[in-house]
Amino acid sequence: MQTALYEIQNMTCNYGKKSICKGLSLQLREGTCNLILGDNGCGKTTLFSVICGLKNPKEGVFLWEGTEMPISKMQSKIGYVPQYNPLMPELTVWDNLLFWYGDKNTVKQQLETGMLQKLGLEEMLNLRVSKLSGGMARRCTIGCAMAGSPQLLVLDEPAASLDMECKRIWKSCMREYLNQGGTILFSSHEETDRELADEIYRMQDGKLFVVK
Repeated sequence: MQTALYEIQNMTCNYGKKSICKGLSLQLREGTCNLILGDNGCGKTTLFSVICGLKNPKEGVFLWEGTEMPISKMQSKIGYVPQYNPLMPELTVWDNLLFWYGDKNTVKQQLETGMLQKLGLEEMLNLRVSKLSGGMARRCTIGCAMAGSPQLLVLDEPAASLDMECKRIWKSCMREYLNQGGTILFSSHEETDRELADEIYRMQDGKLFVVK
């Protein structure tokens, strides 16, 4: 049986005094696309924050490629797209990309032939983030999350503010990322996003239940 790229065993996490995740377990196999469904407030965002090392769980075991390790050591391997765009609004798209990539040549290469080109970011490089539409800002956030070629991409409602054309672009980019060996975990309320997923889970009562 294939070793999971990322595995959570019996994770419990609280939000204040409220228990959000209760003995939750999850395996993400390398090269697969995994979708989590669930009502607003069910804990998807909390789960994603723990996976990406932004929130500490109360308890649980976390493994990367079968080896237990602190979540903090996994952060460099993970690209995260939160529900709300974490961009610096006073800076241009170029400056935001440069902040995450840290190297002009890498950004230029990605804009010419890589994922940034496929996201259509070249056309908005000189625009301040504060002037972007919701869909344009979302595409920029996804582009920033791809810095460092992460092995795992975690996306919280990634297509929520995208129009139909932007959704088509996003899905095309995600398929290419998967074809290159990447692994995806995302949440969505869009029924059409199910077509991307190899595995589908529903989050309810602090646990995950297999749908597909």
